[in-house]
Amino acid sequence: MCARCATVQSVTPVQRDAAKGSGVGVLVGGALGGLLGNQVGGGDGKTAATVLGAVGGGWAGNEVEKRMKKETIYQVTVRMQDGSTRQIERADPIAVGAAVTVEGDTIRLQTTPE
Repeated sequence: MCARCATVQSVTPVQRDAAKGSGVGVLVGGALGGLLGNQVGGGDGKTAATVLGAVGGGWAGNEVEKRMKKETIYQVTVRMQDGSTRQIERADPIAVGAAVTVEGDTIRLQTTPE
């Protein structure tokens, strides 16, 4: 029996927000937030509102950008030759029923039977 050999049982695509934004959302959100904050109050209150608007807008812009840049990962369930199952995430899909070798958190297609 091959301890690393398995067969792909299922492949489930999962969408996730991007891990981080490019910075464009922060800049645009910060500028818009600062502009809106500048419309509020007068004197020191106006300055505080501008700063808070810029910070809040920057945060909001970054969150919006991350949600717009969703990435798809694939949760692959494999049945090992010993009968146990494992779930591994990978960036690209793999065919259900494919013979694979599992090494840590990496799945490789078997090119020759082991």
